[in-house]
Amino acid sequence: MTNAIATEGAAALTPGKKAKITWSLFWRTMFIMFCTSYTKQQGTTFAFMMIPYLEDIYGKETDEFYEAIQRHQNFFNTTPQYASFIFALVISMEYDRKAALSRGEEFDDASIEAIKVALMGPLAGIGDAITLSCLRIIAIGVSVGFAQQGSWLGPILFALVYNVPDLIIHYLCGSLGMRLGTGFITEALASGKMQALTKGFTVLGMIMTGAMVAQFVSVKTTLVVDMGGGAVFNLQNMLNSILPGLFPLLLTLGSFMYLRRSRSKNSAMILLLIMIVIAIVLTLLGVTG
Repeated sequence: MTNAIATEGAAALTPGKKAKITWSLFWRTMFIMFCTSYTKQQGTTFAFMMIPYLEDIYGKETDEFYEAIQRHQNFFNTTPQYASFIFALVISMEYDRKAALSRGEEFDDASIEAIKVALMGPLAGIGDAITLSCLRIIAIGVSVGFAQQGSWLGPILFALVYNVPDLIIHYLCGSLGMRLGTGFITEALASGKMQALTKGFTVLGMIMTGAMVAQFVSVKTTLVVDMGGGAVFNLQNMLNSILPGLFPLLLTLGSFMYLRRSRSKNSAMILLLIMIVIAIVLTLLGVTG
């Protein structure tokens, strides 16, 4: 560590140093889900990811290094692809902390943990909405048609459409975090920009999920009853007159409510068995076919 970095902190990091940290974070944070627990989630892995950066800042096997490792083993959980943004900010703050201590000044260690806690929720909301609710659904929409036709392009297109943007986001988050520093985040949280982004991407994710349900969830009734006198009761036509796609919507919402409330670790398998039983019963009764 140069004297400039030791006294000025993250502001003295050269562009080359920032680029090196960014690429390092790109590879290291891919393993953030390697060791998770119910009590800390990604907390243990977060501390492990920080080892080379803390060694560079405080020195290898120093008391300050072990104190920093201990600080970073608290609960942490966010969307893995976006975690590098928080890592970059935390590394910058650790450089600032070392610089402050070198100048004989005090540094509030709790502020580092505060940044992690303040960002992991909003980033998880944005990340889950973009990666899981939007990007994944778009990838499925592009590839499922080929897969249904038995084409090998199906799984390949899914892998490309989902993973290529995902990897780009993964890298850009670390790069953005190193360039912006903590000042931008403090301003974004105070002004409400972060909350607005989280809400916006959450709404976008819900829209994409709704579109996916309408396109790929298909439940149609076949019940047709002759009422006499030329009158025919068609259950599907009646449902369409009330709300087209009512059954797929009810099936999706019912499945979501069950999975959300179920405490069983096999809830998905149980739900699948329930659907099979209901489908058999309705088919035998002539409601569906």
